[in-house]
Amino acid sequence: MKTIVNDDFRSLGDFIKSLPETFESGGTTLYKARNTVKKFTFDGIDLIVKRYKRPNAVQRVVYTLFRPSKAARAYSYANILLDRGYATPTPIAYIEIKKGGLINECYFISTVTTDTPLYDALVETPDFDRELAAKLAQYVAQMHIDGVMHGDPNLNNILYHREADGTIRFTLIDTNRSTFKSNLSKSSCISNLVRLTHRRDLLEYLISRYAEYRKWDVDDTVRRVIEGLDNFEHQREVKYRLKQKYLKFKYMTKI
Repeated sequence: MKTIVNDDFRSLGDFIKSLPETFESGGTTLYKARNTVKKFTFDGIDLIVKRYKRPNAVQRVVYTLFRPSKAARAYSYANILLDRGYATPTPIAYIEIKKGGLINECYFISTVTTDTPLYDALVETPDFDRELAAKLAQYVAQMHIDGVMHGDPNLNNILYHREADGTIRFTLIDTNRSTFKSNLSKSSCISNLVRLTHRRDLLEYLISRYAEYRKWDVDDTVRRVIEGLDNFEHQREVKYRLKQKYLKFKYMTKI
């Protein structure tokens, strides 16, 4: 087991090393699907612990020999974001567990944020907050200008809060697929924007404000992003249908 702990949280070392044994029975589950996210409290400190889904055989080789694990990337990318002035929960530690010489399990530990996901405020609201959406568009545009690209910028992974003076602040989570480059291409930025939301009126508004901020042609940028979303949704539908056919075939062969 490999454990890397932030120097500021050395006092939590023993607790962190025990997490692989205590994770299943301890903490409060916040999210459970492909990955599992839990909240733990130790010595008065609240922690978020994310256990990533076990990698498949190919991924185990890749994460051991060629690429950092998801947990290692979450830890290092959080530090990069903070260094660049982008808010994200403070990385506390990460754990990698090998089996047969290959990475088999990994955990990422961070501080807790009380900020609110943008999804409810923008997607679930019939008349979404234009001011909030405009600020988000400017925020994402500035990220791209700074060479920072969130790998999955859906509106559950971008959080926000309002300061007492009304200033809106954003916080990024689930950042292990982020990209950091000195100069992001226009096509890569547009592909990234496709992932913001499936709500068309909101997406068109966001992209319009984004394009204005970057001094790009608004109509062309909106068209390209919407076309990208159409293609993305079509591909997802095709994959879903193929999966359903496979499951049906698998079921029939068992009868």
